[in-house]
This record gives sequence, C-alpha cells and structure tokens, in this order.
Amino acid sequence: MASGKWQVASSKTSPATCNLQPATCNLQLFTFYFSLFTLLLLTGCGLANPPRLATATAQAAFTPTPSPEPLILTVATPTAVPGATTGSLPAQAEPNPSITVWVNETSAAHKTMLDQMAADFEAQHSVDVDMVLVSPLLLPDLVNTAVLSGTLPDIIIHPLEFSVGWAERGVFDTAANAAALAELGADTFNPNALDLVQTSSGQPAALPTSGYHQLVIYRTDWFAERNLAMPNTFRALATAAEATTDRDNLIAGFVVPTESNLVTTQQIFEHIALANGCQLVDDAGEIQLLDPACAEALTFYFTLINQNSPIGVQTDTSTRNAYLAGRTGLIMGPPSLLPQLAGLDSAALPRCPECAATPDFLAQNSGFITAINDAEFGNMSLLGITSTAERETAVLFATYWFSEGYEQWLAVDPARKVPMRWGTPDSPRQFIDSWGRQPLASSDDTLESLYGPDVVATLREGIATTGRWGLPQGQGELITTLYEELTLSIVLQEMLSGYFSSDQSIIEAYNRIVDLIPNYAFPNLTDNLPDE
Repeated sequence: MASGKWQVASSKTSPATCNLQPATCNLQLFTFYFSLFTLLLLTGCGLANPPRLATATAQAAFTPTPSPEPLILTVATPTAVPGATTGSLPAQAEPNPSITVWVNETSAAHKTMLDQMAADFEAQHSVDVDMVLVSPLLLPDLVNTAVLSGTLPDIIIHPLEFSVGWAERGVFDTAANAAALAELGADTFNPNALDLVQTSSGQPAALPTSGYHQLVIYRTDWFAERNLAMPNTFRALATAAEATTDRDNLIAGFVVPTESNLVTTQQIFEHIALANGCQLVDDAGEIQLLDPACAEALTFYFTLINQNSPIGVQTDTSTRNAYLAGRTGLIMGPPSLLPQLAGLDSAALPRCPECAATPDFLAQNSGFITAINDAEFGNMSLLGITSTAERETAVLFATYWFSEGYEQWLAVDPARKVPMRWGTPDSPRQFIDSWGRQPLASSDDTLESLYGPDVVATLREGIATTGRWGLPQGQGELITTLYEELTLSIVLQEMLSGYFSSDQSIIEAYNRIVDLIPNYAFPNLTDNLPDE
C-alpha cells in the first residue's frame, strides 16, 4: 500500500505547480511532503523492498573478507645462534615421499597387519605409507568418485572383476604394473592368473596377489543318513536340497545369498550358469543370455532356491549362520568359513545341536567341493598401480608387497588367500607349497591339520583356470560395469521376490546388460519376441 500511495501522490503535483486553487494546492502539498517523509523513513528502515528482495540485494552487494592463507609449519624454527648469519641456518629436511594404498579389507586383523607392513616399508625406504581400509561394497563407487575428483590413491587392492575394466578406463598404469612384474619375475606368478588380467596391449591390468575357490559346503552326516550323492551335479544338488528340506522344523535344504546389493548373489548365479555351459558374451561381444543354456540355468537356480530356501532375502551372514546353527545341509560360500566350522572364530561359533558337546562337529561332518558339473568359480585379489601414482615409488612398494610383505598378507585369513605369486626366483614354490599350513585365527590349527592334505590340494589348485564370464572373451570393461551396477543381483532378487518369472527374468537380464553397452553392435534379440 505504501508503494501505491507514493506512485499516486508523485504523479499529481509538486511544489512548483501550486499557484492556483490554494485549498487544493495545500492538500496536495501536504500529501506530497507526507509521502516523501514516509518513503525516507521506510528506506532508512530497510522496508522499501520486500524482505527477501532486500536480503538478496544486501547479499549481492556484500563483499566477504578474504580468508587468510593457511599457515603451514613444516618444522620448528631453528634457535638463533649468537653471531650466526642468516645464511648459516641449517636447511630444513625434505619431507619423505608418500604413497596411499587402498585395501578392500576392513577387519581388525588386517588393519594390524597392514599397519605393520607400512611401518616396515617406511623404515626400509623412507617413504610414508597411508593404508586405507575400504569396504568391498563401497570400493567401486569410491574409485569412480576419485577418478572424477582427481584423488585416486597410488595403489588399489581390488577383486578380479574390476582389474581389466579399470585398466581400460585408464585407472591403472599398465606400464607401471608391467615394470613391477618384470622386477619380481613374471615366471614366479601363476601364469593362468596373469593371462586373466592381460590387457589388449599385452600388459597386465594389475598383479594377482591371492585367490580362492567358491565352495559348495554340505553336511556329510545328513547325506550319509539319506544315502545322498555328493552334490557336484545339478541332479545331485537338487535331490539333496529336496531331501534335506524340512520346513516344519525350520530346516532349509539350500541357502545362498540373494540380496540385490551383494556381489556374491551375482557370483553364485554365474557359477551355476557356467555349470550349464552358459556364457554371458561371445568373442565378438554379443550377449548370449537368451541361449537355452542360460534360460535352463536360471530356471534351475529359481527352482532350487524357491522350493528349498528360507523365506525372504538371504545375505552372506544369514547363509553362514544357517549352516552354523544346523538349519541347512547345503550352502555356497568362501573357504573363510572353514575355520568357523571348527569353532576358531569367537564371533561366529557353531550352534548346531551337536556342537555344544563337540565344538568342531561341523568341521568333522562337512564336505567341500569346488565344481558343479565340472565347472568351478575362482575369485582373486589384485594389486593395481594407478595412473596418477609416482611410478618409481609405486613400483618400489609393489615389489615390497610381493616379497618382504607377502607372507604377512597371506597370514591373515589364509583360508581365502591362496598365493598367486608361487615363489621367488631362488625358491620358485616357496609360497604356494606352504599354503594350507599357516595357523588359523591365532590358533595352532591349520587347514591341513583340520581337513587333511587332499582338501588343501583341492582348495589350492586351479583357481585361475576356472571359467569367469567375459574375461577369456576380452570383455573386461563389460564385466567391470556389470559388477559395479550389480545388474544381475538386482534381477535375481526381483525374480525371487515374485516380480518376474524365470522366463521373464532372463529377458530382463538380457535387456539391462545390453543397455550397459554403448553403441551395442548387434540386434536386440528381444525386439521380435511375442508380448506376454
């Protein structure tokens, strides 16, 4: 209203125009000066503009005081010496070079070991080491964020599915990794492991550190009571799962992780798919999921879990706990479960009915196989030098990791760390031959003493010759994207939750994977499928 009144008053008169009609002029003059006074008063109080506009105007006009430059004190100022000139002051020591290492392990035992490795390396080479323990679930996102922000570490310990893809994107310096390999000796490494991570340039994407088989673990006592065959084929696996399922007593015949945000959900289906001859992609890059072998594998997977697993989504932890509690006779998981079956992990003790009297009952009554229909699935951990690292320092650390530091790495959670560097030039099988005899979980027990040399040999051999989707076909970039997005894990959980049938799910999986491939060079085979 004040703004409107001012506009009306100012449009009618001013002091210079009042020479006629005195009464009218006096009223207009009063109105003019009253309006002028009101405007000045409002302007002085900051109310001539609406509050938000006035605030914005003030903020735009305000120039903040510049922040002072940070004061960085590297060393203490030397004490003045009487009679000394400025030129005689001692020079400040140059800081040590530094290196940052991301490791996809988070346990307290790993932290202690890695801190010791860092201290040893610093003492030997005067290089500061920052060991950063990163959750495996967060690692892909953190790496991609670091690429965008220019904050990559110097070295990343990571799983196999990311090696080639990250190298092809420029995350890893393949020439630096090749230099470290040459320093160590390529013939000291598992040759099949090196083949899996070779890039199109002929250089290694990263250096294989350790690995393990994905296992089928089963209750041998239950199998003997029911006269069941070893579950190493689809038929035997399905028969055993059905025979050991007892829903009235809360016993599930087969339990595996099915959560959509877990890598293991995807890996278990990949193992089953490989067991039926299903490949994700061919050498030319065409997606193969619509092949009958893949549809059959998905139908088998769905039926096995739908009919013989607990209701609801399962995780790595719930799968393990079901077996430790004696509520399932079949699971799939890593060999790090083996010390837990023997009661060596206080955080995950066996709780089966027989375990109270015999703590290692499950270790005595469990069998382990690595192959289903002769197909195995191997996991590996690798060390990759990044493209932003200072090459000489990073190569120096990599050679330390695989020599002086290597046995420290292998000693923590050794059940899932079969060495991919077999030995040294002077002792070619130093590391691989001693695997299986390392103490487990701060005890005197070893895998060999608990399970025997035959099990150790089974767990140790052939990890890098197992089939892995996409890598033998040169499709490392696709595999990296698939595992970053967890595309199949999501589709699998949706199928098990009832959103899709297995027939619909294989089409969903195909389309979602095709969508991940820029400029896909092949026709989409679902375009001509009839609508359901």
